[in-house]
Amino acid sequence: MVDDASMDLVAASLVLHYLPSWRGVMGEVRRVLKPGGRLVMSVHHPITGWLRSDGVDYHRTELIEEVWDVDGVQATAQMWRRPISDVFMPLIDEGFRVDRVEEPELGLTADDVPDDHLRNALNLSQVFLYVRAVSSPSSARA
Repeated sequence: MVDDASMDLVAASLVLHYLPSWRGVMGEVRRVLKPGGRLVMSVHHPITGWLRSDGVDYHRTELIEEVWDVDGVQATAQMWRRPISDVFMPLIDEGFRVDRVEEPELGLTADDVPDDHLRNALNLSQVFLYVRAVSSPSSARA
């Protein structure tokens, strides 16, 4: 177990979208961070998840699947897509202050992705969302 208020930084890179709910996770992250400690996270962008779902209800949190081809072997990945409010409200509810949000442009080249159609689709869409949040000075919930 990690001690209370013992960490300066928690990094969660492309892992949170595999969890159906972030409520308990954000409480645990807040517990282990020192006051002023930071959570840095990256997730699939909510609009990308919605476009990969049935596209009916953006506000729904739901399990979606993607089929990946890795060197000719197909694998099915499952992840939870959620609206933007469900990205930020668990942070806010746990007393985090969001101080940075980025929607990076990928800027892929033909060397990165030889397929023109795929490269253009990736470069013109929002694939990832980066967030940095600061733990509140008080350990009490807001």
